[in-house]
Amino acid sequence: MQKAALYTAGVFFTVGAAAHLVRLIIGFEIVVAEIAVPVWMSFPGALAAAALAVWMLVAARRS
Repeated sequence: MQKAALYTAGVFFTVGAAAHLVRLIIGFEIVVAEIAVPVWMSFPGALAAAALAVWMLVAARRS
């Protein structure tokens, strides 16, 4: 059961990292409460999501 949960989390983090990368490439604008979120904010988001995805997938392989 733990292995499936780790793989699922890894897939979700991978999708999140890919979404951040797509936003970086396309330059898609996001507005939250009438404040535009800069595109460069997706760079640390992509790095964090990718690191978490790798961590979850490696943990799933080891368990």
